[in-house]
Amino acid sequence: MPKLKVRTLLGVMMANRSKVGIITILLLFSLFTGVAQGNDAGSGGDAGNSFSTATSLGSTSSTYYGNLSSTNDTNDYYSINMSNDTGIHVEVNFDTTNNDFDLYLYSSTQSTIDSSYSWSSNESVSSNGTSVGGTTVFLRVEAYSGSGDYTMIISIFSVYTVAQNDANTGGDASDSQTTPTMLNSYNATYYGYVDNNMDEYDWYGFSIPNNYSISASLSWNNTSSLIDLDLHLFDSNSTYLDYSYDNNPENVSSGSASIGGTTVTLLVRAWSGVENYTLLINFDDISNSQVFNQNDANSGGDVSGNFSSAYNLTGNDTYYGWISDSGDVNDIYAVYVPPLFAIEATMFWNNSGDDYDLGLFDENENLIDSSFFSNPEFVESGGTNVSDSVVFVVIQAGTGEGNYSVNISLVNQTSLPVFNQNDAYSGGDAGNEFSNATSINASSGISYWPGYIDDSTDEYDFYSVYIPADHGITTSLSYSQGWLGIYLYDSSNSQINYSLSQQQPLVVSTNNTGSYVGDSNIIIEIWGYSGSGEYNFTISIFTLDADGDGYYDEVENSCGSDAYDSSSVPLDTDADGICDTLDNDDDDDGVDDSNDSFPTDPSENSDIDNDGIGDNSDTDDDGDGWPDTDELDCNTDPNDSSSVPLDTDNDGYCNVGDDDDDGDGHLDSVDAFPLDPEEWLDTDYDGIGDNSDTDDDGDSYDDELEITCLSDPLLASSTPLDTDDDGECDELDDDMDGDGVSNDVDASPLDSTEQLDTDGDGIGDNADLDDDGDGYPDDVDLFPLDATEWEDFDSDGVGDNSDSDDDDDGWLDDIELFCDSNPFSFTSRPDDFDGDLSCDKMDTDDDDDGILDESDAFPYDELEWSDLDLDGIGDRQDTDDDGDSWSDTDEPICGSDPLDSQSIPLDYDSDNICDEMDLDDDDDSVPDILDEFPFNPSESSDIDRDGIGDNADTDADGDLWPDSAELICLSDSLDASSIPIDTDSDMTCDIIDPDDDGDGIIDIIDLFPKDGNEWEDLNGDGLGDNKYPLTLLDKIKLNSNIIVPIIVVIITIMAIVSLILSRKRNNTEEELQESEKYDDFNIDFELDKTTEVNENIMEIDDETQKNIDTQIEENVALEKFDEYPGWLWDSTNEEWVPEE
Repeated sequence: MPKLKVRTLLGVMMANRSKVGIITILLLFSLFTGVAQGNDAGSGGDAGNSFSTATSLGSTSSTYYGNLSSTNDTNDYYSINMSNDTGIHVEVNFDTTNNDFDLYLYSSTQSTIDSSYSWSSNESVSSNGTSVGGTTVFLRVEAYSGSGDYTMIISIFSVYTVAQNDANTGGDASDSQTTPTMLNSYNATYYGYVDNNMDEYDWYGFSIPNNYSISASLSWNNTSSLIDLDLHLFDSNSTYLDYSYDNNPENVSSGSASIGGTTVTLLVRAWSGVENYTLLINFDDISNSQVFNQNDANSGGDVSGNFSSAYNLTGNDTYYGWISDSGDVNDIYAVYVPPLFAIEATMFWNNSGDDYDLGLFDENENLIDSSFFSNPEFVESGGTNVSDSVVFVVIQAGTGEGNYSVNISLVNQTSLPVFNQNDAYSGGDAGNEFSNATSINASSGISYWPGYIDDSTDEYDFYSVYIPADHGITTSLSYSQGWLGIYLYDSSNSQINYSLSQQQPLVVSTNNTGSYVGDSNIIIEIWGYSGSGEYNFTISIFTLDADGDGYYDEVENSCGSDAYDSSSVPLDTDADGICDTLDNDDDDDGVDDSNDSFPTDPSENSDIDNDGIGDNSDTDDDGDGWPDTDELDCNTDPNDSSSVPLDTDNDGYCNVGDDDDDGDGHLDSVDAFPLDPEEWLDTDYDGIGDNSDTDDDGDSYDDELEITCLSDPLLASSTPLDTDDDGECDELDDDMDGDGVSNDVDASPLDSTEQLDTDGDGIGDNADLDDDGDGYPDDVDLFPLDATEWEDFDSDGVGDNSDSDDDDDGWLDDIELFCDSNPFSFTSRPDDFDGDLSCDKMDTDDDDDGILDESDAFPYDELEWSDLDLDGIGDRQDTDDDGDSWSDTDEPICGSDPLDSQSIPLDYDSDNICDEMDLDDDDDSVPDILDEFPFNPSESSDIDRDGIGDNADTDADGDLWPDSAELICLSDSLDASSIPIDTDSDMTCDIIDPDDDGDGIIDIIDLFPKDGNEWEDLNGDGLGDNKYPLTLLDKIKLNSNIIVPIIVVIITIMAIVSLILSRKRNNTEEELQESEKYDDFNIDFELDKTTEVNENIMEIDDETQKNIDTQIEENVALEKFDEYPGWLWDSTNEEWVPEE
């Protein structure tokens, strides 16, 4: 709080003791709620909060104090005009209990020199090796969190500048790798100087001639352990080629690295100490070295070290190559692995001092196997299925360089069970994820399905099963070895149930899960947690509503109705689908039955006043005499009889709804005393109505005085103005500031310390910090009396506004501005890529490659200038110059032009492998050498050699049984020697034939289903009754209930019965002989056993019989069987023929 305000308040208290108590309270309130005014660095206030408002400090060592708050005073900025040849170190200390302050040091261009933002109580920054002498630096103390005081200790120290001549350049070598000091590319000795504090880095650059290497040696004379210099060598991508430390001399070399035609950088670093050094540079011609004379795998050169351009090899062969840890780190080969094959690779080398590594990657460049620190190195695909895919063999030089050999072997896996699966009778492996789940056509009831799994190559089997509406599913899993799990998912692939139990069978079901899967496809997942082998699982699809009454069995069981009686349904009063037994709210009115006074009346649920009328119908719920609607309007509780509306003036309207509670004619909205009919205004809120108050606005001035001095007696902020505190308001005072100068001649009539304002800026000369009004304070204005000048960046006596080269860096300011560099920074110079002293923005050939930028596709790359396919890669580096997606190395092999995008290789199957190189032209995953239809992707084999591929051939093995029939009948459709079992030779295999022996008696009631002559055994002797007829004793036993009445008769008629039986046997044999005559026609004739055949009714001559036979043959229709879709049975020729 300003001191003037305190004095004024004290004066008022002395003058008006009756108000001392109120004023004291106001004073204390002001002290606790006012904003604290700081005194940062003794400035008398808060330090600046930006660069432009930074508080200026002296350029001497000193200690300052300040205050920060992360809520309303986040930053304190200070500026220091540094003396020539000086540096700066600053520490800030503070209490870390609840605070965290940070410290930053900036240059005159507001670039960061150093920063400190740890969690400790001490933050420090330094100019380090940055030259700040003769410039202005800025300090920023930031409140990262909390608020409190800090101590800032500033140390100014002298900096001795050494006159350098690094590498005879006339000055210091570059401190930046991006702009190194370039030296000539010939053998030479250079001298230089480094300082760990002021000049830690000397960067040099060299343009390496083609097929040359570079080596360097760094030495110095001082053998003290306090002096340590290091040497680092980088390629054109700023990647390490070599480095050396802890030695004297330090030696580095590019070795066999292919750096010719590029620019390398060399760093001399002062790790510690200050010292002069000697730098020897040597260039060697390595054009005859092994790195430039390779023939990796007979490729004619070095194979690529990138996956995208890997060199193709074939399996079962040995290849030779060369590799180096400096010039050729990686050789990458691509190998196609045929279907049902795996891969192994073995690498050897001779030099035991070298270490080479071997890796195997899949087609997505994921590591399959690797081998380190051995000789030979060995890798294999193992359990990873890489058949019918391309894998990558990566050879890497760990240390050293030399020749190697690598053997590639393809391993046949056709005999493995994993490649001979018939999961769920699908003829192969089931899908391994949701998207390719194998479909199973399981009907209601129980069905059984086989499968095979392997935790390394076939870990998952997914099946899709359609579940009819209002049905559920249970499935169980059994297996012989390992540990398997089974999972059940709904149609959105959300898990319903699972089992990983080791107690077999494993069972999962939709029962008791709350999941409804009817009329949708569910997914069954079999997981091979460990081991491999065959498994079996059953699928049981069952109805959810046994009695068909619309309520699922689970619901009926819970609700107490009979799940097997359609007339017994759950009681559901509110028809909300939840039976009353389970429903907590029977009338569905949103109130639990336990809390509902009317549980069966959805329109009522409570009766507060217990008058027997539900609250929804009762107009006075609490029975207090006030209607509910009035109580709601009057903000009282209609459900509480003790809560009644307030009506101050008793006019029949509660105060809430009454516009004038006290009835004084002033609406409550504008009445300061709404319950006092004598008062309605209180301007100063002192609790005294204006009708009684002599100081309405409470500003301690009588209302009449305020009117005379032109202040508002009803506005506390409006008080009589008395600038000089002479007791006379300014309205009546001729010298308002009391400085003895009349108002009409005083330039500052309200400021007693000022009378003149020379520059007319409204600030008197005594207080004006900028006399010439140029916007720069006099203490920092180098030309305080010249409004057009204020700075002299290069201290040449010429103001910057007039100086054409402000930073004295040799580049004119207007050129630097045009070239986008900073004319006020000696280290900021225009970009000049080729160093020809013409900035890139002005230079027509930035990379000095002889090609003008307007014609140069790569104006900043002296090694590239053309881009035939406009893909952003120069033709010299582009592996596909014409952009036709065929590599330049492949096109000559494939017979097309690599520089003509219209000339592309022949590629029958469009797999981006030209036919000349493609091992599988039709891309059907069968190599051409094994493919009987190499140009037909839908066919690859023809087992019966009938010229029709097996995929299109409905009888692949030519055994006259359709493949679809053999699949159902469990015979091998690809083996002509394997045909279905068909006992009665009716071309319906026994598996689906309801009458295997064709005797007219279906198997389920035929006691001899494989014997066409027998079907019953009444006497149970195990012998058919046709061949072994019943004896008299047998018949007696079978008809013992009538033996007693006729026992006497039997004796007398035995002779007659014997004769009858004899004749019946003869007739049966004749009938069988007659029936066998028509077996060749495949026609059944039923003879009425009670009708005798009269052989003499009609005699048919041979000619007539022939005509009848011919007519029968012509009328025999081809028979269609649902079991064999697409086929018809020709009974005349006894063979299957295609339906079309």
